Amino acid sequence: DRLSFLMHDSGIELLLTQAHLLGQLPIPAHVQTLDLAEALNDYSTENPINQAAPDNLAYVIYTS
Repeated sequence: DRLSFLMHDSGIELLLTQAHLLGQLPIPAHVQTLDLAEALNDYSTENPINQAAPDNLAYVIYTS
């Protein structure tokens, strides 16, 4: 399956996801998962101060 291939081929170590998707994903045993909704619940809903810097990772695109 494509997702399984991507996770193994990319060498993923951490998967950012949502709890309701965990049972549907072929997550390798060594991969840690982080539920984004749960992680963000502790943060204020007010507009945050922009602390972005040029060396911050914005996103990763996987291409085969």
